[in-house]
Order: sequence, then C-alpha cells, then structure tokens
Amino acid sequence: MEAAALYAFAAARRKAVLCFAHATNQMAQVEGAFEKGEADGTINALAVIVAAARAVDAR
Repeated sequence: MEAAALYAFAAARRKAVLCFAHATNQMAQVEGAFEKGEADGTINALAVIVAAARAVDAR
C-alpha cells in the first residue's frame, strides 16, 4: 500500500521515486512484528539505501 501511494505521488508530481521494500514472511500477528532489528537485516537494508542515495547524488 505504501509503495502504491509513493508511485501515485510520483505520477501526480511528475517526479522520480524509488521505493525499497524490506519484505519478510511475518504478517504482523505478534507484538513487535515490524521491529526487524539488526539480526533480521535492518543494518544491511539501510546500507543498500545509503549506497543507492550516494550513487544518485554522485550523478
């Protein structure tokens, strides 16, 4: 849902949008389901986003 909203925003504003998703099999059925933490890849996901931002900025 959030990605669809970002893409709708991009279309309405005629701006480029890049959306990253950190997908898991957890369906938010237990307390803390959205708290991924370092062991579940949060640090690695943020590193990918930082690398992408730096690559865009370097252009």
